[in-house]
Amino acid sequence: MPGKKQLRLIILVVIVLGAFLSLVASSGCSKKPETGASGEAKLPDVRTILVKKGYLANQFVFPGKVEALQSANIVSKVPGKVAAVPVDLGSKVAAGQVLVTLENKDLADRVQQAQAAVAQARAGVEQAQAAGKLAQAALQAAEAGLATAQANFEVVEANYKRGQELLAGGAIPEAVFQAEYELKYKQAKEQVEKASPAQVKTAQAQIAQAQAGLKNAQAGLSAAQASLSLARTAYEDSFIRAPFRGIVITRNINPGEMASTAVPVISLVNLDKIVVKVNVGEELINKLVVGKKVAVKIKAVSAKPFTGTVVNVAASADPQVKTYPVKLHIDNPAHLIKPGMFAEVNLNLEQPKLLILPIDAVVKDQQDRDIVWVVKDGVVKSRLVKIGDLDAKQAVIQSGLKENEEVVIAGQEGLKEGQKVTVKRQFK
Repeated sequence: MPGKKQLRLIILVVIVLGAFLSLVASSGCSKKPETGASGEAKLPDVRTILVKKGYLANQFVFPGKVEALQSANIVSKVPGKVAAVPVDLGSKVAAGQVLVTLENKDLADRVQQAQAAVAQARAGVEQAQAAGKLAQAALQAAEAGLATAQANFEVVEANYKRGQELLAGGAIPEAVFQAEYELKYKQAKEQVEKASPAQVKTAQAQIAQAQAGLKNAQAGLSAAQASLSLARTAYEDSFIRAPFRGIVITRNINPGEMASTAVPVISLVNLDKIVVKVNVGEELINKLVVGKKVAVKIKAVSAKPFTGTVVNVAASADPQVKTYPVKLHIDNPAHLIKPGMFAEVNLNLEQPKLLILPIDAVVKDQQDRDIVWVVKDGVVKSRLVKIGDLDAKQAVIQSGLKENEEVVIAGQEGLKEGQKVTVKRQFK
């Protein structure tokens, strides 16, 4: 029957397929491991390196930011309409040079008026001083006249008394007494009365009056001078000047526009020296001193490094980045170095050599710890290590290894504790 034939055919195919699969499985199970020329199992190949002391590449190279030594966004002290702007972008200016002039005719007129007032007040002071001198001279004359008259009167009075005695004794006649003694006495007494202390007091009062007039005149002069100073200051404020020598980098105003006290009209930088700021870690900061010369590479300007001088070393760390800001100065006479450029600062510090390894030598174990595979007598063993600083290719090994130990740097995959290996290539 056709059905039986088909069934037999199916059974036959199943038997043949089963035999084939059995043969394949038997062949796979009986396959021998790969052997070398000596018939032993082949050992895994690894590449190694000897642990040595050295320095990381760019160990003391720090990125830096270039800034201008001096920069200012200059605003007007007073609001006003701009009369002239004699500078433009790129203009080199000296300290004190006028950058912007505001309209100031009324201010100039005020200065002239104040100068006239000062001149008038100074003339008043001079007049008061002259009056004081005259009063002083009058006082001196009155005092001298009084003193002379009193002295003469005392002499004449003494003679008059002697004449009275002579007349009483009959030594001289009445006519002689009157002509020689009494007349002179009356004349001397009259002179004393004319040069009385009242005249001295009058002269003293005139001096006091002259001194008061001088004081008032001097006060008027001081007030006039103060007004002149204010007028000159207001006039000077109409000139916006450069606070230092530099180059104009922005000009934000034109003649006819209004200058305000809030918006900068000119921005100025001094590029004769530039500042480079770097941040240094705590392990190196105490090795830096003010005045130290360091190499600064600014690739945008030159492949040859510039010489920078350390001018400031921060005494405390930046609380945000936990590093210490350091400032350097670089002479820039040609103004080739511009603010905003990137700098690489090589601090060139003395540092002892440390154990270093290629980063590829350090791998993770199952507990995510840093380990290396150490080779001794052709056998590998894992070793926990502590990594310090590193660069793009190498890492500092702080603990776990000794100098001249042999460490696997390639072929760590699948290595087992105590496994024998074949060192194909060793880097010194």
